[in-house]
Order: sequence, then C-alpha cells, then structure tokens
Amino acid sequence: MLKHRIVIHRHGQLLGHFDANARMTRQAVTEIQGLFKAVDGFRCELWVEAGERRILESGPDGIRVLGSDTLFIPVATG
Repeated sequence: MLKHRIVIHRHGQLLGHFDANARMTRQAVTEIQGLFKAVDGFRCELWVEAGERRILESGPDGIRVLGSDTLFIPVATG
C-alpha cells in the first residue's frame, strides 16, 4: 500500500500537506482533493511514495534505525 501526499496551496501560498496511507488511499485522496476547489483559490498537488530514507546508528551492539522519512515524487496530472 503506497502512501500519498496532498500538498495544498491557496492563492499561491503553501498551506500544508496531508498524508494518507489508509486501505482506500486513492479514494480518500480523491475525496480530500475535492474539498479544495480551484474557484476558491486552492491548488492541490498529488505526490506518491517513492521510497524511504533511514537514519542509522552503528555501535558495538549493531546497527539500529534512529528515524525514517518517506520520499515522495509528484504524480503527473493532465
């Protein structure tokens, strides 16, 4: 199951983003995007998971993951 990210702008200003990783992700993303209408000045970008970056620590007890970030790529629209 891929994670999706909706990046939301209004009148050219970044408002924030919403990450979805629910079972019905594509349907949920479409529903959420529908709430932000272009006529009201909104623009949404859809991004999809492309991988993960992990921060590791190596020590005498081995390697452990300190943190991770999901990497996203934009979905072409049109």
